Amino acid sequence: MNFASRTPTSALLVLALAACGDSESPLTATATVTATDPGPTSETTPQTTTGEDPTTGDGTTTDTPDDDPTTTGGTTMSAGPCDSCGANASCVDGACVCDDGFEGDGQSCTDVDECAGKNDCAVDATCSNTPGGYDCACNDGYKGNGFSCADVDECNEDLDMCSDNASCTNQDGGYKCTCDDGFTGDGFTCNGSKEFGETCATNSECASGLCLAGDFDMCTVPCSQQVANDCGAQGLAGLCAQVDANLFVCAGDLTFGADTDDEVLKAGDKVTRAFQSKTDADVFLINIAIAGDYLVVATPDPDDDIQIEFYNPDATQFGEVNMVGIGQAESGLVTTQPGVFYVVARNIGASNGGYTIEVTKQ
Repeated sequence: MNFASRTPTSALLVLALAACGDSESPLTATATVTATDPGPTSETTPQTTTGEDPTTGDGTTTDTPDDDPTTTGGTTMSAGPCDSCGANASCVDGACVCDDGFEGDGQSCTDVDECAGKNDCAVDATCSNTPGGYDCACNDGYKGNGFSCADVDECNEDLDMCSDNASCTNQDGGYKCTCDDGFTGDGFTCNGSKEFGETCATNSECASGLCLAGDFDMCTVPCSQQVANDCGAQGLAGLCAQVDANLFVCAGDLTFGADTDDEVLKAGDKVTRAFQSKTDADVFLINIAIAGDYLVVATPDPDDDIQIEFYNPDATQFGEVNMVGIGQAESGLVTTQPGVFYVVARNIGASNGGYTIEVTKQ
């Protein structure tokens, strides 16, 4: 439906003419004339259109009724065949037709879900419906534009995540990792056959997947410093060493007796223990809360001799005290920051006896 942007220059008027004569038998006639808009003037003068019927000669004029459904402001209006087209529809040859990707009667059009039916996505692609269309994207392990997808050879393109000790085999849409001979695992992680304490250079050589390089160069296992001798509790040698912020592993080859004398101590603690053999040794984890100087004193029975050894949190030794003889106390002063260190009390005498060990802040 087209609308003018200004007042029309001409209008159609209907004139009703009344003839003179007998009021009981009036003569009537209609005529149409065109009134022309003279354009803007300095004064607005109402225009009156008059016409004289040749039969009656009456100059009476009438205006078009305001409620005439066929006119608006003097312009005749009519509904076009495509005025009722809905959203996502177009007028084609005088009829409303839904646009591509939509379906309906042209007045109401809904999106077609091509992904639920026919589409041109490749077999190895995923279809995503969009308003009036759809998108295709190749699945993981494939490459292309979505309408055509080809397998990615992750092995040859160095895109695989296989272990260095595994072989890669390409498969349709993926790949497979297989541990090499002498290694075990899922192909992504492949560990060797070396057990705790054996010499190693890389993690993959060890069955545990952990090689403690540096001072020890040994295959190891995780442990905890929540107890004094967690490695011994696992049936292994060594002290539990901190090697990373959240990683603790057994380090070294120290062994201790089968007794439960090992204990966590803090400043102010004093305990009594007994050696179970002439070669027995007990380990104590000293937990320090405040930086400072701490005196460690080990006092044996009168007929026994004792040695005390000091180890860092990483299980490396930093001191040893065996200054006096039988029945004499051995002591060491340790300056440390908050944290832990180890003390090993070792029997070096000729008998099995008891002893006390005490930690005091200086």
